[in-house]
Amino acid sequence: MGQFGNQPDFITNDIKTVTPVLAANLTAADSLDGSIIYVGTSAPGNIQVIPVGTVGPSVISGFSSPGYTGSGGTGYGDVVDENTDMIGGSGNGLDILYTAVNGQVVSITQIIDQGTGYLNGDLVTVDGGDANAVFRIVATPGLPTVTQAITFTNVIQGEWFPVVVDYVLSNATTVTNLVAGK
Repeated sequence: MGQFGNQPDFITNDIKTVTPVLAANLTAADSLDGSIIYVGTSAPGNIQVIPVGTVGPSVISGFSSPGYTGSGGTGYGDVVDENTDMIGGSGNGLDILYTAVNGQVVSITQIIDQGTGYLNGDLVTVDGGDANAVFRIVATPGLPTVTQAITFTNVIQGEWFPVVVDYVLSNATTVTNLVAGK
């Protein structure tokens, strides 16, 4: 029986024990998919969580043409799998292998280093040649990181934690007997 007659409790399914995870080892399978947490029988302590909807840094999955003639650039020597940096965009440190034919970059064949801070849709230029081969980054949101976690202190036992979460991290969590419900 719920709060009101003929009404179910607000948690009606998918109740499970929570095992906090190391932030360095987060996977999509660790997600609690927007659960609330019941803090069990331990003394007041800390809980480190990543709130629902938190998105991690972008993960570059590929590149596309920006859609205009000449975007392959000029002056690039004919090479297969040349290692170079990308210039521009929101981030830095992107390192790729590319193939050029007749002075134009025809494809980016591999990402050597994802760099940091790039966003879906960023326009980047292949370093080298006349520095005018432009590509659009295709990226998806990555998993959250420990820097996005929030640590709550003095969480009381026998209470529902008032924040809806996707992850409970073991890095700073000292409370025990956690149960997730939706």
